[in-house]
Parts: sequence; C-alpha cells; structure tokens
Amino acid sequence: MIKKLITIVALATTTFVSANAQLLYRITSDSQQKPSYIIGTFHLEDGSYLDKIPGANAALDEVDQVYGEIDIKSMTNPDTLAATQAITMLPDGKTIKDILTAEQFEKLDKYVTSIVGTGLSNPMLFQQMGKMNPATLDNTLTITNFLKKMQGKFNPNNIIDLSIQQTAIQKGKKTNGLETMDFQTKLMFGRPMNEMIEQLMCSIDNNEFYDKQTLLLLDAYHEHNIEKLMEITYMKMGNSCDMTEEYMNELIYNRNSDWAKKIPAIIKNSPTLFVVGAGHLGGEKGVVNLLRKAGFKVEGVK
Repeated sequence: MIKKLITIVALATTTFVSANAQLLYRITSDSQQKPSYIIGTFHLEDGSYLDKIPGANAALDEVDQVYGEIDIKSMTNPDTLAATQAITMLPDGKTIKDILTAEQFEKLDKYVTSIVGTGLSNPMLFQQMGKMNPATLDNTLTITNFLKKMQGKFNPNNIIDLSIQQTAIQKGKKTNGLETMDFQTKLMFGRPMNEMIEQLMCSIDNNEFYDKQTLLLLDAYHEHNIEKLMEITYMKMGNSCDMTEEYMNELIYNRNSDWAKKIPAIIKNSPTLFVVGAGHLGGEKGVVNLLRKAGFKVEGVK
C-alpha cells in the first residue's frame, strides 16, 4: 500500500539535501557563460517565503527564464483544464457514495464534518465534493485542513512555486515546465480506483498522524533543517499505509533522473532558475548529485 499521497507529493520537500541547511544551488560548467540555479520548495508554503531563502531573489533577477515542475501558463489553458477535470472527477453519473462501501462512506462523512463543520449530507457540499474521485477528494480535504490549521498564515492562491513563476513573468522572463500538467495530474489523481480508495481511507484512519507530520515538516522547513525533514518524512506507522520503495521510485527518483537528463540542454544557452520540491534535490539519487555526476559544478548559495 502507498503512503498518503498528499504528504509525499504536495509536501515533497524532504529527502536529504546536504549536511547543511540548503535550499538554493548554483549550477555551473566550463561550457556555460552564466550560472543557472535550482531551488527547493515546500509546495504548501506561501510565496513570501522566497525572501527568507538566501540568494533566491538575486538568482531570479540573474536568470533569463524559470522552469517549474509544471509551467504556470498550462494552468489556465482551457484544453489542459478540461483534460485535468476528466482525470480528477468520477465518470458521469457516479458519485463518491456509489464507489465506497457504506462503512467507508460513513467514515468519510465524519472526516469531512470534522474539517468543514458539515457532512456530505449537505446538498451544496455534496455537489462540490461528491463527484471528485477519491484522490482528488483526499487532496482537497488535506489542503482545507491545512488552511484551517494555518489560520490565515498561508494564501493558497500564492503558493511559492507558482509565485516565483508569476514574478518571473512580471520581470519579462520566460516560464516553462519540466513536466506537463497532464503527467502530474495522472500521477496524483489518475491511479487505479482501488488504490485511490485505499489512499483516502489511509488519510481518514491515520489523520492525527498525518496532521502532526505535516506541521512538523513545515516547522523543519522553516528551520532549513534538512536532516530533520528527512527524519520526519520517513516516520512510519507500521501499517499498510506506509509507502513502498516501488512507489517512492515512481514518485521521486524516476522523475529526478528524467529532470537531470533535461536540464543540461535547457541551460546550455539560457541561464535558468529551476523550482522544484526540495525532496527532489538530495541524496544519491537526487537531482543535485545527478547533475554533479553529469559534470556540472553544483554548490550551495549562502
């Protein structure tokens, strides 16, 4: 069984980066006239946090373009949005009540009530949430719960990854993505239905653990304490909801390898700032080490 998806994807900031607290790296080589950069983010952090990452604003000013995991422009493309909706919603005529057992739906209803104050028996709420597939619903409830706990400290319309791209556009710079929105949507919300249902039930059955883990991760990120982030990420419950090595490869390491192969061509003629979840940067299979193996000098910016 896989670990709760939102904890790993939306909070994919936690693989070991280095012995030092480091979120921004400079990428150089003998063939480059100007450096490029890669920055690790926490996907549920506010855009204002960029000011607290040493050298980040200067790096943004220095480069010609910004590459996120996905390009912000794709998020407003009507065709892309239509394709995303087709993946994240249940087939026509189906609702979440149709695909869960009575016991599972009762658990879900209580969980929804604990977060938003009313259950799915509320017609307006059911209209909003009842047609989401289980992974989409899980993601929506997790973010809603996070916002509730943050008490206005986080603006969901100004998440750091997209904020950096928006600032780049305002500065007249190009933006692009290492992946397509379609790829990420399928990865997060397009899994087999039985897996998505299990994932949703994991979130409900272990919600106290995940709530604690999320807040601990946020605190550690604010401390720039990468070792602590790693420790918190790999906290285990000792049940079937703990993430498998196979899924970790699919979610993190295979993507790292793909990005490390794309980056050299991207930065060859255009100094670039790459903005990705910090969990993709570190360790033997992280993007930083893969770029070093490819012959680049990758050093932390203080």
